[in-house]
Amino acid sequence: MGVFSDDGQWWWDGQRWIATSEVVLPQLPMTEFEQSGKLQPARSRMRKGEGLLSATLLTGTLIGSSRVEPLISLPLGVAGFVLEQRAFRDYRLWTLEQLALATAYLLGPDEAMVAGETTMFGSFWLGTIKRDVAVVVTAAHVLVFRIDFVDGQPRWVALAAHPNEVQIFFRSGPFGGGPSLVVIHGGWQWVIRGQQRVFQPDPVIQAWRQAAAGGS
Repeated sequence: MGVFSDDGQWWWDGQRWIATSEVVLPQLPMTEFEQSGKLQPARSRMRKGEGLLSATLLTGTLIGSSRVEPLISLPLGVAGFVLEQRAFRDYRLWTLEQLALATAYLLGPDEAMVAGETTMFGSFWLGTIKRDVAVVVTAAHVLVFRIDFVDGQPRWVALAAHPNEVQIFFRSGPFGGGPSLVVIHGGWQWVIRGQQRVFQPDPVIQAWRQAAAGGS
């Protein structure tokens, strides 16, 4: 079972101390989400959603200001939006299961993830979902993971600190868009950016406040 040093700068792997910045998580076991066969349909929905949204733009460009344009492009856009939202929710669930496995690898079964959230936003033209940073709260730690873009799993530890040493707050984007969680430790800041109707910051903030109060 691993353990972090009190200052969070080192991690004990059972045999030696490793600088936290040099910890590389091995390939994680398959999540329940993957085992159930849900990941591939989620990827398919994302591709179809992006295709429909792209078709919406193309239709508007070709038809221009014609009165026919809204009748054609609006249903395509709504369908694409619905598929994208379902894909985002699926990817979020998959990532949370990955974060729980990564936390167990680092801290063992006695300090499980209480709450977590991941960066989640789409690249309109590429039809992909970007997940690069995620935050986890346990009873004694706040962890920030960096996610490997290649295989899509938490791979590196950007932060390991006690909850009472960290600040976490919610920030909404302009005009109510682009919600995010901001994690601050010392002079460092990480922004966990999410999607409207998918992002759930409250469990993380509540878990952090409870953990910080217990450790203060």
